[in-house]
Amino acid sequence: MFAGSAHDGVSVYVYPTDRFKTLSLYACWVGELDAATAAPNALVAYCLRRGTRDWPTFTAMQAHLEELYGASFRADVGKLGEHQLLSFRLEIPDGRYLPGHPDTLGAGLDFLQAVMQSPHLTVAGEFPDDVVGQEKDLLRRQIEGLINDKAQYAVLRCIEAMADGAKFGVPRYGRVEDLDGIDQQTVAARWREGRRRWPLLVFGVGAIDAADFEAAVRDRFQGPERARSLRPSKPFTATHEGRLLVDEEDVRQGKLHLGLATGVRLPDADYPALMMYTGVLGSFPHSKLFVNVREKASLAYYAYARVDAALGLMMIGAGIEFSNFRSALDIIRRQLDDMREGRISEDEMAFTLESFTNELKAEADSPSALIGRELERRLLGGGPTSEELEESLARVTRDDVERIAAQVDLDLIYFLTARGEVPAYA
Repeated sequence: MFAGSAHDGVSVYVYPTDRFKTLSLYACWVGELDAATAAPNALVAYCLRRGTRDWPTFTAMQAHLEELYGASFRADVGKLGEHQLLSFRLEIPDGRYLPGHPDTLGAGLDFLQAVMQSPHLTVAGEFPDDVVGQEKDLLRRQIEGLINDKAQYAVLRCIEAMADGAKFGVPRYGRVEDLDGIDQQTVAARWREGRRRWPLLVFGVGAIDAADFEAAVRDRFQGPERARSLRPSKPFTATHEGRLLVDEEDVRQGKLHLGLATGVRLPDADYPALMMYTGVLGSFPHSKLFVNVREKASLAYYAYARVDAALGLMMIGAGIEFSNFRSALDIIRRQLDDMREGRISEDEMAFTLESFTNELKAEADSPSALIGRELERRLLGGGPTSEELEESLARVTRDDVERIAAQVDLDLIYFLTARGEVPAYA
C-alpha cells in the first residue's frame, strides 16, 4: 500500500516493496484542461525531454541515462476528467543489486529534477526554436494520428459532443489548429507558470524507505508559490436525452457509440457495483455486448463498454457495417434493458468477478499499474486500493448491479458513417 502525504502543492507517495529489482519514479504536474492551453502545455512535456542545463541535447540525455546503469525515461501527456497530466517517468536499477551499491534513487530524483526544473534554454530564457519546431511537428502528427484512427476519432467526437464545451471534452494533446500560433516564448511561459502553480505528485515504487523518499523529493521540488489544491472534476450528467449525432467521413466501417451517465465515480461507495455492471455488460468476451452483438448476431467487429472513473461517464462502442446501424442499436438497447430488468445469470456474475480479480492481481506485478491506480485515487479524492477493490467486488450482488442499471441514463448516440450512408432513425 502507498504511504505519503501532501502539503504546499507537492504530494509524495511511496509503495515499499522488494518485488522488483528496479526503482520506478513518476512525477506528474496536474493542470486544468483548457482548449487555449492544452497544446502548449503538451509541448512543455515534450520539449523538457529534449535537454537540460547539464545535458543540453537529447543525445547527451540518453548518454547520461546509460551512465545511470541503463535507466529508461519517458515524458507523456495524459488526461483524467477535467485535468491534463504532464508526466515524467524514470525506471532505474535498484542500487542494492549493482557493484558498490550506488544511490540510484538519489541519482534518479536528480535527473527528474533537472528535466522538470532546469531545462536547456536559450540566453533569452526560451526553449530553442529548432526543438519547439520539431516537437510541434511531432505533436501535429500525434493529433492527426488520432483523427486518422477512426475508432479513436469516433470516441473523441462523441465525448466532445457530450461535453458541450465542458473541460472534459478538450483532447489531452489540444487541437491541431492551435499549433501554428505557438512559439518558443509561449512554451517557456507555460513551463514557468506550471512550475510555479501546477500541483505536483511524485510516486516511487520499489525498495524505498518512505520517510527518506519524502524528504528527498521535498528537498528537490518544494515550491512556495505552488497551488494548494485542484478543483475536482464534476460528475457527468446526461443532457441530450439520447439524441443521435451522425458524422460522415471516408470510412469503410461504421463506428457506433453510446454515451451514458452513471452517476457513480471512483470515490463513491457504489463504484464496485458499477464495475460489475460494466463487466457484465461489455468488458470481457463473456459479456452481453460481445456475446449478443458480435457472436450471436454477427453484427459487430467489436463491442465493448467501459466507464470513466473520474466522470462516471460510460461509453459503449461497436464497429459495424453501415447497414447494420438499426439492428446493432436495437440489440445494444436490449442488453441495457436486460440489465435493468435483472436478467443477469450467476455465470455472468461469476465470470466477471473472476476476470476483474485476475486483472487486479496482475497489477501487483506492474509498477506502472500500481502508480496509475494510486494516481487516480489521489486526484479524484478517494476510492479503493487494488486490495480493497478486490474485496468489495466479491461482495457485489446481482441486486446491486440491477440498482446501478436502473440509474444509467443514455445521453447521446453517435454514429460515424460513410458519406451518403446516413441511417434512418426514429
